[in-house]
Amino acid sequence: MKHLSIFTIKEKQIDVPSFKDKVTIWFFGDIHRDTKACDTDRFKWFLHKSRELSDPKFTYYMCMGDTHDFASMREQQKIKNAGLHQQTLEGIEELITKRNRAFCREIKHMRGKLLGFIEGNHSWVFENGMSSTEDLANRMGTDYLGWLTFYTIKFKVHTTIHNFYLVGCHGKGGGKLLGTSVNQVADMKTVFPSADIFVQGHNHDRGAWPNTILLPYQKADGTVQLKQKRQMIIRSGSFQKSYEPEEASFAVSKLMRPADLGAIRVEISFHQDKKDKRYIIDVEGHV
Repeated sequence: MKHLSIFTIKEKQIDVPSFKDKVTIWFFGDIHRDTKACDTDRFKWFLHKSRELSDPKFTYYMCMGDTHDFASMREQQKIKNAGLHQQTLEGIEELITKRNRAFCREIKHMRGKLLGFIEGNHSWVFENGMSSTEDLANRMGTDYLGWLTFYTIKFKVHTTIHNFYLVGCHGKGGGKLLGTSVNQVADMKTVFPSADIFVQGHNHDRGAWPNTILLPYQKADGTVQLKQKRQMIIRSGSFQKSYEPEEASFAVSKLMRPADLGAIRVEISFHQDKKDKRYIIDVEGHV
């Protein structure tokens, strides 16, 4: 499936009138909304929190994929190679479209604030070649981000533009140890070493881990100094329960850790160095 290898470059400008203003980005995904294992109460609570407990003027969202769980890529290949009647395939597409419409109604408060939709591995591909994730992006009036995106947020603080770089990917799974999960996200630093945020979903882990690097910069007098830059390494979590009595699940078959359900909230604040007037952006992750 070509959608699982699409790379995109996107950007968006966000105006920040005052240093007192904080920008919030919610990363959420792996909802698997159409399964019995979806924790609908927790998902609705996330929607409430993101709607009611954040300043709507400065709150944004990125969906990390797998909003639904109708069929994996392998299962889709079997379905499409099974020689089903055209009417049957059209019925499947009507079902997928109906579920997308319902999901858009649930997240309607995000309209105009979505940075985009990352492609997942449980996305249905329609007969016209469009994935169900692309369909969601179109319905919500936002960007389709592909499997991997390099996203530049241009924060305009007063009259100064500061570029903030975000690398998002649905993610690689595997590994029972938490350290393995974190390292799989940190591996993206070998390709995009100086980004500010690295985020993956997929394996249903949830957490935000800070990482600090040193970057050289030249002062007005020509001398070279080093400044610290905080990066955030994120696994965006899930809303799919595991280890439900009498229910089969992938987590049970692999003896995986139960997922820490929910989303990740990142707060971005702005300061100005009193000595050389450099702008400083601080990033904090919250589970």
